[in-house]
Amino acid sequence: MLDSLVAWFQENQRPLPWRVSYDPYQVWVSEVMLQQTQVETALPYYERFIREFPTIESLAKAKEERVLTLWAGLGYYQRAKNLTAAAGEVVSKHGGEIPSDYDALIRLPGIGQYMAGAILSIAFNKAYPVVDGNVRRVLSRINGWTEDDTKTLWDAATRLVHEAEPRLVNQALMELGAKICSFKSPRCLLCPVQSSCIAFRVGMQDKIPPVKKRPATVHVHLFAVVHKKDDRYLMKPADGMWEFPMFSALPAGSFEKIGECRHTITHHRLDVTVCEGELTERSGLEWKRIDDAAISSLTRKVWDLAKELGDRTGEAR
Repeated sequence: MLDSLVAWFQENQRPLPWRVSYDPYQVWVSEVMLQQTQVETALPYYERFIREFPTIESLAKAKEERVLTLWAGLGYYQRAKNLTAAAGEVVSKHGGEIPSDYDALIRLPGIGQYMAGAILSIAFNKAYPVVDGNVRRVLSRINGWTEDDTKTLWDAATRLVHEAEPRLVNQALMELGAKICSFKSPRCLLCPVQSSCIAFRVGMQDKIPPVKKRPATVHVHLFAVVHKKDDRYLMKPADGMWEFPMFSALPAGSFEKIGECRHTITHHRLDVTVCEGELTERSGLEWKRIDDAAISSLTRKVWDLAKELGDRTGEAR
Protein backbone atom coordinates (compact mmCIF):
# COMPACT_ATOMS: atom_id res chain seq x y z
CA MET A 1 0.00 0.00 0.00
CA LEU A 2 2.71 2.47 1.02
CA ASP A 3 4.77 1.92 -2.15
CA SER A 4 1.73 2.74 -4.31
CA LEU A 5 0.93 5.84 -2.24
CA VAL A 6 4.49 7.22 -2.40
CA ALA A 7 4.79 6.48 -6.13
CA TRP A 8 1.50 8.30 -6.74
CA PHE A 9 2.73 11.31 -4.77
CA GLN A 10 6.03 11.51 -6.62
CA GLU A 11 4.18 11.57 -9.92
CA ASN A 12 1.24 13.80 -8.94
CA GLN A 13 2.47 16.18 -6.26
CA ARG A 14 1.68 19.85 -6.68
CA PRO A 15 4.74 21.96 -7.58
CA LEU A 16 4.82 24.00 -4.37
CA PRO A 17 7.72 26.40 -3.75
CA TRP A 18 8.77 24.95 -0.38
CA ARG A 19 9.17 21.54 -2.05
CA VAL A 20 12.02 22.76 -4.26
CA SER A 21 14.79 22.57 -1.67
CA TYR A 22 12.89 21.66 1.51
CA ASP A 23 14.58 24.56 3.27
CA PRO A 24 13.55 24.25 6.96
CA TYR A 25 12.57 27.92 7.23
CA GLN A 26 10.38 27.77 4.13
CA VAL A 27 8.78 24.51 5.25
CA TRP A 28 8.05 26.04 8.64
CA VAL A 29 6.46 29.19 7.19
CA SER A 30 4.33 27.11 4.81
CA GLU A 31 3.11 24.81 7.57
CA VAL A 32 2.14 27.74 9.80
CA MET A 33 0.18 29.32 6.95
CA LEU A 34 -1.51 26.05 6.06
CA GLN A 35 -3.01 25.64 9.52
CA GLN A 36 -6.75 26.23 8.99
CA THR A 37 -6.02 27.46 5.43
CA GLN A 38 -6.10 25.72 2.04
CA VAL A 39 -2.99 25.66 -0.16
CA GLU A 40 -4.60 27.72 -2.94
CA THR A 41 -5.47 30.48 -0.47
CA ALA A 42 -2.14 30.46 1.36
CA LEU A 43 0.17 30.31 -1.68
CA PRO A 44 0.14 34.02 -2.69
CA TYR A 45 0.59 35.02 0.96
CA TYR A 46 3.52 32.63 1.27
CA GLU A 47 5.21 34.02 -1.84
CA ARG A 48 4.85 37.64 -0.65
CA PHE A 49 6.04 36.71 2.83
CA ILE A 50 9.16 34.92 1.62
CA ARG A 51 10.00 37.78 -0.75
CA GLU A 52 10.02 40.23 2.15
CA PHE A 53 11.46 37.86 4.78
CA PRO A 54 13.65 35.42 2.84
CA THR A 55 15.55 34.21 5.92
CA ILE A 56 14.75 33.53 9.53
CA GLU A 57 17.12 36.35 10.49
CA SER A 58 15.12 38.86 8.46
CA LEU A 59 11.88 37.70 10.11
CA ALA A 60 13.45 37.89 13.58
CA LYS A 61 14.29 41.57 12.94
CA ALA A 62 10.85 42.43 11.55
CA LYS A 63 8.34 44.63 13.32
CA GLU A 64 5.25 42.72 14.33
CA GLU A 65 2.92 45.21 12.65
CA ARG A 66 4.67 44.68 9.30
CA VAL A 67 4.38 40.90 9.68
CA LEU A 68 0.68 41.24 10.48
CA THR A 69 0.19 43.53 7.48
CA LEU A 70 1.53 40.81 5.19
CA TRP A 71 -0.57 38.24 7.03
CA ALA A 72 -3.78 40.30 6.78
CA GLY A 73 -6.51 38.23 5.17
CA LEU A 74 -5.21 34.84 6.30
CA GLY A 75 -6.85 35.11 9.72
CA TYR A 76 -5.78 33.38 12.92
CA TYR A 77 -3.25 36.15 13.51
CA GLN A 78 -1.76 34.51 16.57
CA ARG A 79 -0.01 32.19 14.12
CA ALA A 80 1.95 35.14 12.72
CA LYS A 81 2.82 36.45 16.18
CA ASN A 82 4.06 33.05 17.33
CA LEU A 83 6.08 32.61 14.15
CA THR A 84 7.77 35.98 14.63
CA ALA A 85 8.50 35.30 18.30
CA ALA A 86 9.84 31.83 17.50
CA ALA A 87 12.11 33.26 14.78
CA GLY A 88 13.59 35.58 17.39
CA GLU A 89 14.27 32.63 19.70
CA VAL A 90 15.85 30.58 16.90
CA VAL A 91 18.26 33.44 16.17
CA SER A 92 19.05 34.27 19.80
CA LYS A 93 19.19 30.73 21.22
CA HIS A 94 20.05 28.50 18.26
CA GLY A 95 22.32 30.66 16.12
CA GLY A 96 19.71 31.05 13.41
CA GLU A 97 19.49 27.29 12.81
CA ILE A 98 16.03 25.77 13.14
CA PRO A 99 16.39 22.88 15.61
CA SER A 100 16.23 19.38 14.17
CA ASP A 101 15.61 18.01 17.66
CA TYR A 102 11.98 17.43 18.70
CA ASP A 103 12.38 18.59 22.31
CA ALA A 104 14.08 21.84 21.30
CA LEU A 105 11.63 22.49 18.48
CA ILE A 106 8.48 21.98 20.52
CA ARG A 107 9.61 24.56 23.07
CA LEU A 108 9.36 27.33 20.45
CA PRO A 109 6.20 29.50 20.46
CA GLY A 110 3.38 28.11 18.36
CA ILE A 111 4.91 24.69 17.77
CA GLY A 112 2.99 21.66 18.97
CA GLN A 113 3.06 17.97 18.14
CA TYR A 114 1.75 18.36 14.60
CA MET A 115 3.97 21.30 13.66
CA ALA A 116 7.08 19.68 15.10
CA GLY A 117 6.36 16.48 13.20
CA ALA A 118 5.76 18.35 9.95
CA ILE A 119 9.02 20.33 10.19
CA LEU A 120 11.12 17.36 11.25
CA SER A 121 9.73 14.97 8.64
CA ILE A 122 9.40 17.31 5.64
CA ALA A 123 12.43 19.56 6.17
CA PHE A 124 14.79 17.10 7.87
CA ASN A 125 13.35 13.78 6.62
CA LYS A 126 13.14 12.42 10.16
CA ALA A 127 10.64 9.73 11.14
CA TYR A 128 8.03 11.83 12.95
CA PRO A 129 4.30 11.48 12.20
CA VAL A 130 1.75 14.15 11.35
CA VAL A 131 -2.00 13.93 11.79
CA ASP A 132 -4.08 16.74 10.33
CA GLY A 133 -7.60 16.62 8.90
CA ASN A 134 -6.43 15.10 5.64
CA VAL A 135 -4.34 12.39 7.30
CA ARG A 136 -7.16 11.62 9.73
CA ARG A 137 -9.57 11.09 6.84
CA VAL A 138 -7.19 8.94 4.78
CA LEU A 139 -6.12 6.68 7.64
CA SER A 140 -9.65 6.34 8.99
CA ARG A 141 -11.01 5.26 5.61
CA ILE A 142 -8.14 2.90 4.81
CA ASN A 143 -8.56 1.18 8.18
CA GLY A 144 -12.36 1.42 8.31
CA TRP A 145 -12.39 3.24 11.64
CA THR A 146 -15.91 4.37 12.45
CA GLU A 147 -14.89 6.06 15.70
CA ASP A 148 -12.25 8.64 16.47
CA ASP A 149 -9.32 7.65 18.62
CA THR A 150 -6.47 10.13 18.68
CA LYS A 151 -3.88 7.68 20.00
CA THR A 152 -4.79 5.07 17.37
CA LEU A 153 -4.40 7.68 14.60
CA TRP A 154 -1.00 8.88 15.79
CA ASP A 155 0.23 5.32 16.35
CA ALA A 156 -0.76 4.37 12.78
CA ALA A 157 0.93 7.47 11.36
CA THR A 158 4.06 6.69 13.39
CA ARG A 159 4.28 3.17 11.97
CA LEU A 160 4.03 4.46 8.41
CA VAL A 161 6.88 7.00 8.68
CA HIS A 162 9.16 4.20 9.84
CA GLU A 163 8.34 2.06 6.79
CA ALA A 164 9.40 4.49 4.04
CA GLU A 165 10.98 7.91 3.52
CA PRO A 166 9.21 10.13 6.11
CA ARG A 167 9.25 13.25 3.93
CA LEU A 168 7.41 11.42 1.18
CA VAL A 169 5.05 9.42 3.42
CA ASN A 170 3.65 12.40 5.31
CA GLN A 171 3.29 14.60 2.25
CA ALA A 172 1.69 11.75 0.30
CA LEU A 173 -0.92 11.20 3.02
CA MET A 174 -1.75 14.92 3.14
CA GLU A 175 -1.77 15.26 -0.64
CA LEU A 176 -4.05 12.25 -1.06
CA GLY A 177 -6.49 13.74 1.42
CA ALA A 178 -6.43 17.10 -0.34
CA LYS A 179 -6.67 15.89 -3.95
CA ILE A 180 -8.38 12.49 -3.93
CA CYS A 181 -9.73 11.42 -0.53
CA SER A 182 -11.81 14.55 -0.01
CA PHE A 183 -14.45 15.02 2.66
CA LYS A 184 -17.28 15.06 0.13
CA SER A 185 -17.31 13.02 -3.09
CA PRO A 186 -13.91 11.30 -2.77
CA ARG A 187 -12.44 10.28 -6.15
CA CYS A 188 -12.06 6.63 -5.20
CA LEU A 189 -11.62 5.35 -8.76
CA LEU A 190 -8.42 7.41 -9.02
CA CYS A 191 -7.07 6.46 -5.60
CA PRO A 192 -3.71 4.66 -5.60
CA VAL A 193 -4.58 2.76 -2.41
CA GLN A 194 -8.16 1.85 -3.31
CA SER A 195 -7.46 -1.89 -3.03
CA SER A 196 -6.32 -1.42 0.59
CA CYS A 197 -9.22 0.81 1.65
CA ILE A 198 -11.82 -0.82 3.89
CA ALA A 199 -14.21 2.14 3.64
CA PHE A 200 -14.27 1.78 -0.16
CA ARG A 201 -14.70 -1.97 0.07
CA VAL A 202 -17.78 -1.72 2.29
CA GLY A 203 -19.14 1.50 0.75
CA MET A 204 -18.82 3.67 3.85
CA GLN A 205 -16.72 6.55 2.52
CA ASP A 206 -19.47 9.04 3.41
CA LYS A 207 -19.63 7.78 7.01
CA ILE A 208 -15.90 7.55 7.71
CA PRO A 209 -14.44 9.39 9.49
CA PRO A 210 -17.33 10.35 11.79
CA VAL A 211 -18.40 13.95 11.37
CA LYS A 212 -17.46 16.07 14.34
CA LYS A 213 -20.36 18.02 15.77
CA ARG A 214 -19.89 21.72 15.13
CA PRO A 215 -20.90 24.38 17.65
CA ALA A 216 -24.12 26.18 16.87
CA THR A 217 -23.64 29.38 14.86
CA VAL A 218 -23.75 32.51 16.99
CA HIS A 219 -25.21 35.53 15.18
CA VAL A 220 -23.85 38.92 16.17
CA HIS A 221 -25.00 42.31 14.84
CA LEU A 222 -22.49 45.16 15.02
CA PHE A 223 -22.20 48.75 13.84
CA ALA A 224 -18.90 49.88 12.33
CA VAL A 225 -18.27 53.62 12.24
CA VAL A 226 -16.12 55.19 9.53
CA HIS A 227 -14.78 58.59 10.56
CA LYS A 228 -12.39 60.05 7.98
CA LYS A 229 -10.20 63.15 7.90
CA ASP A 230 -8.16 63.75 4.76
CA ASP A 231 -6.59 60.34 4.03
CA ARG A 232 -6.76 59.05 7.60
CA TYR A 233 -9.39 57.11 9.52
CA LEU A 234 -10.11 56.90 13.21
CA MET A 235 -9.19 53.36 14.17
CA LYS A 236 -8.57 51.35 17.31
CA PRO A 237 -5.80 48.85 18.04
CA ALA A 238 -6.93 45.25 18.31
CA ASP A 239 -4.33 42.67 19.30
CA GLY A 240 -1.63 44.03 16.99
CA MET A 241 -4.06 44.91 14.20
CA TRP A 242 -6.15 48.01 13.51
CA GLU A 243 -9.90 48.10 12.97
CA PHE A 244 -12.72 50.58 12.67
CA PRO A 245 -14.51 51.16 15.96
CA MET A 246 -17.45 48.79 16.31
CA PHE A 247 -20.43 48.92 18.64
CA SER A 248 -23.34 46.70 19.55
CA ALA A 249 -25.49 49.85 19.29
CA LEU A 250 -24.64 53.16 17.65
CA PRO A 251 -23.34 55.80 20.06
CA ALA A 252 -24.90 59.22 20.23
CA GLY A 253 -24.29 61.31 17.14
CA SER A 254 -25.27 61.75 13.53
CA PHE A 255 -24.47 58.78 11.32
CA GLU A 256 -25.35 57.78 7.78
CA LYS A 257 -25.64 54.13 6.82
CA ILE A 258 -23.40 53.37 3.84
CA GLY A 259 -23.78 49.62 3.55
CA GLU A 260 -23.65 46.22 5.18
CA CYS A 261 -21.20 43.35 5.20
CA ARG A 262 -21.00 39.88 6.67
CA HIS A 263 -18.05 38.05 8.16
CA THR A 264 -17.58 34.64 9.76
CA ILE A 265 -15.07 33.87 12.51
CA THR A 266 -15.13 30.19 13.51
CA HIS A 267 -18.78 29.67 14.54
CA HIS A 268 -19.63 33.36 14.89
CA ARG A 269 -21.41 35.12 12.03
CA LEU A 270 -21.05 38.87 12.17
CA ASP A 271 -23.61 41.04 10.39
CA VAL A 272 -22.11 44.50 10.27
CA THR A 273 -23.93 47.72 9.46
CA VAL A 274 -21.37 50.26 8.23
CA CYS A 275 -22.05 53.92 9.00
CA GLU A 276 -20.21 57.14 8.32
CA GLY A 277 -20.16 59.97 10.82
CA GLU A 278 -18.23 61.78 13.54
CA LEU A 279 -17.40 60.11 16.80
CA THR A 280 -17.39 62.46 19.74
CA GLU A 281 -15.83 59.93 22.12
CA ARG A 282 -12.37 59.14 20.73
CA SER A 283 -10.48 57.70 23.66
CA GLY A 284 -8.31 54.79 22.59
CA LEU A 285 -8.63 55.71 18.91
CA GLU A 286 -5.92 56.95 16.56
CA TRP A 287 -5.79 58.43 13.08
CA LYS A 288 -4.31 55.85 10.71
CA ARG A 289 -3.69 55.53 6.99
CA ILE A 290 -5.04 52.22 5.76
CA ASP A 291 -1.88 51.55 3.75
CA ASP A 292 0.20 51.88 6.91
CA ALA A 293 -1.97 49.66 9.08
CA ALA A 294 -2.27 45.91 9.54
CA ILE A 295 -5.97 45.24 9.01
CA SER A 296 -8.11 42.12 9.09
CA SER A 297 -10.40 40.82 6.35
CA LEU A 298 -13.43 42.27 8.14
CA THR A 299 -11.81 45.71 8.40
CA ARG A 300 -11.02 45.58 4.68
CA LYS A 301 -14.67 44.80 3.92
CA VAL A 302 -15.72 47.87 5.89
CA TRP A 303 -13.08 49.98 4.14
CA ASP A 304 -14.24 48.75 0.71
CA LEU A 305 -17.72 50.11 1.47
CA ALA A 306 -16.22 53.40 2.62
CA LYS A 307 -14.18 53.63 -0.61
CA GLU A 308 -17.29 52.95 -2.70
CA LEU A 309 -19.04 55.83 -0.97
CA GLY A 310 -16.05 58.07 -1.60
CA ASP A 311 -16.00 57.12 -5.29
CA ARG A 312 -19.71 57.84 -5.65
CA THR A 313 -19.39 61.16 -3.82
CA GLY A 314 -16.46 62.13 -6.03
CA GLU A 315 -18.42 61.31 -9.17
CA ALA A 316 -21.40 63.35 -7.98
CA ARG A 317 -19.19 66.36 -7.46
